[in-house]
Amino acid sequence: MAAESESVRVTRRLAASPERVFKCWVDPALLRQWLAPIAESGARAGGRFRLEVSKPEGAHVVTGEYREFVLNRHLVMTWVYEGPMAPNGKMEALLTVEFRKDGEYTELDLHHGGLTNPRYFETIRQGAWTKALDALDALLGKPAGSASLS
Repeated sequence: MAAESESVRVTRRLAASPERVFKCWVDPALLRQWLAPIAESGARAGGRFRLEVSKPEGAHVVTGEYREFVLNRHLVMTWVYEGPMAPNGKMEALLTVEFRKDGEYTELDLHHGGLTNPRYFETIRQGAWTKALDALDALLGKPAGSASLS
């Protein structure tokens, strides 16, 4: 029997254009500044990416493929986690990020679905993406709006 799947949704209003916010999600140099110190990205549909963060308990590595890539509007990617929270070596989930223009802002809607490992789900649910988006806000230079998590 397959493990039950959980999901997390985070919505954030960012003080930057969708073009600028989208670039922060796909440009390796920018990804290194807010998400992971080691980042590679083949920014296109079918392209692959790799993120790595070293922690005292070990390396947290995420790899995946951009399944959908609509410039400045929409990303869907596989999210394959390897690290201390993956008891069987790897866990695969799906990450969808929408970028919508809202006046001078971008409304970012993130959905991390297919989370089958309870420990990993709790880490995500308790604010891993909120913290990451706080770092993105800081990179964009103008923290704006509040995050909602559901």
